[in-house]
Amino acid sequence: MRTTKPRSESLWSLSADLVSAKVLAWVATAGRDAELTPEAHIFFFDRYRRLAEYHRAHGRLRRANRLQAKADEHYRASGGDGPYAAAMAMPRPRQFVRTNAVAGRRLDGDDDAA
Repeated sequence: MRTTKPRSESLWSLSADLVSAKVLAWVATAGRDAELTPEAHIFFFDRYRRLAEYHRAHGRLRRANRLQAKADEHYRASGGDGPYAAAMAMPRPRQFVRTNAVAGRRLDGDDDAA
């Protein structure tokens, strides 16, 4: 059996995740006295931790320590001390699939879709 090495995440994808989440949190709390939910803190914890690992693997220890400190801060703010879960996305399909979902002929009867 052939084992595959897990693909490391790119700096670009991790940074894009973090920036987009920050923008969404900013938009959601604009003009309101609101705080992040525990789930949002866990998401930020996960992304900052992954970024810290990336920088540590590339020899940027000062930046990795700074990002790990932010990750730890979000983890404490989440109130959790057990296993964590983060939002996951399905991988993008390799090829675009085009579907023609229009009937070729008219059906007799009611056109009530409900």
